[in-house]
Formats: sequence, structure tokens, C-alpha cells
Amino acid sequence: MAEDDHWTGDVNEAVVDDWVAETTPFGRVKEVLLSTTSYQYAGEIADRARVSEPSARKHLNALEDAGIASTEDTGRGTRYKRSRETVAMSRIQHLHREVPKAELIEGIRDLKAQISSYQREYGATSPDDLALELEADDGDGWTAVSRWRAKEENLQLAQAALSLYDFDPDRGGDGASSDDSGGSRGAFAGDSGHLPV
Repeated sequence: MAEDDHWTGDVNEAVVDDWVAETTPFGRVKEVLLSTTSYQYAGEIADRARVSEPSARKHLNALEDAGIASTEDTGRGTRYKRSRETVAMSRIQHLHREVPKAELIEGIRDLKAQISSYQREYGATSPDDLALELEADDGDGWTAVSRWRAKEENLQLAQAALSLYDFDPDRGGDGASSDDSGGSRGAFAGDSGHLPV
């Protein structure tokens, strides 16, 4: 290309073309799904993933089977979005990876103190209990419910991230290693040795 020549293509189209060339149809459907926060039909996801609708539906159903997609039957078809569990696991993994153990412990302590403060201030044991007592026009109360719920959710995520520091998938619930546990799956094993459903 000469120095005076200028590229006249569309940058967005070029980026999408590169994305399609460098990924698989399944990978694109999964990537689109993971950014989908409200239910969408397979055709809508297919358009964004640059795959056919039957291909998108096949991959979305596989992602649902894996627990990554959540579905909703509308009577006119199935709609898909990322599952709540996938979002939670992503946030837990991020906390575990990015926040040192000591900071997680301190954060958990702070969140528990803030939740206790809400309980004392409103005389309720949970944000749902508080919501039952509020009038419709109590703006400060509803703001407190929302913030309290967020604190409880963050506490659960932080506790789960902290538990990963001591998690050993090869150790049974009684502390024995999997080599001498006789196939036990720890505390979650039923009499048959299978995980409960």
C-alpha cells in the first residue's frame, strides 16, 4: 500500500471477521451467551455469534446441559441467557485469584459488621424481613433493603472464594486422601457413593 493510500474498510467488520476466523462456532456462541444478561432467542444469539440458528441452538442446548446457560420457555420457543451459577462462579474465581487471603478475611469481617449494623438499626434479621415491614413510599428503607442484600451476596461470594484456599478435591470429607478413601466423595456422598441430585 502506498504512503498516500488510506484503508477505507470498516474497522468493526474487520474485527468481527478476525474474531470469526480465530474462533470456533461453539466458542463464539459461548462468548455471546456469557455476555447475555436477559433472555434471548437462539436466532438473536446466532446473529451476534455469526453462526446459523440451528448451530446456535445445538451449542446453547449443550451449554444448558453443562449448567452455563439458563433457559425460559415462552410458548413460542426457548430463550437463553447465562446462568446465575456461571456468574457466581466467575465472581468467586476472580476474588480468589485477585484478592489475597488476608484481605478476603478482613473483607468478610467488615461485611459481617455492616450486616449486623443493619440488623440492629432496623430490628430485622434479614433484608426480606425488613421489606415485609416497609411502606411503599419508604425510600430510605427500600434503599437499605437493596444495600443489605448486596452486602449479603458479597459476603457469600467472599466466603466461597476464601474456602477455595483450603479446597483439595483429592481429599475426602474426613481428611483422608482419595487414594485411601475407597472411592468416597466426602460429606456429599450418599450411601451409594453418588453425589445427591
